[in-house]
Amino acid sequence: MAKKSSKVNEPGVASYQKAPKTVQEILDVEINWLNEPLNRVATFRNGLGKKSFERLKEVSGLDNNTLAAALGVSAKTLQRKEIFDAIQSEKLYQLAELYALGNTYFGKEGFRRWMERPLFSIGNIKPIELIDVSEGLNLLKAEIMRLQHGIAV
Repeated sequence: MAKKSSKVNEPGVASYQKAPKTVQEILDVEINWLNEPLNRVATFRNGLGKKSFERLKEVSGLDNNTLAAALGVSAKTLQRKEIFDAIQSEKLYQLAELYALGNTYFGKEGFRRWMERPLFSIGNIKPIELIDVSEGLNLLKAEIMRLQHGIAV
C-alpha cells in the first residue's frame, strides 16, 4: 500500500507591509534628525511639511476632521497648509510618538481598535477623544507603557 502524502499549497511571498514604528518613519524625516532635542526645536520652528502630515494621516488612519481638531485648525486649513507652524509641528510630532508607541505594542490595526474603544482605566473615555490636548497624549502614552510593563489598573 502506497503512503499518501499531503501537500500544503501556500503562496511563496506574503503581501505584508510593515507598520512604521518610529517617529522618523511616521513623519518621513531623516532618521537621526529628531533624536536631538535642539534639532527638534529647530524642526518645529521651521515647520514640518505637508509630506509629514500626509504620512501621519496614512499611518494613523485618521481623517482630516479628526486631525484638524487635534491640531487646532479647520479641515479647510489643512488642505491649504504646505508648512505647519511650530505649535502644529510639535503636535504632529507628539501624535507620531503616540502612534509609534501604539503600533509597536499593538500592531497597526490593533492600535486603531484600541484608540476607538472606551477604556476603564481612563474613565471609560475613548483614547481618540484625548488626542487634541498634549496632556491627553501624555496620558495615552503612559497607559500604553503601563500595558507594556504588565501594570494592570
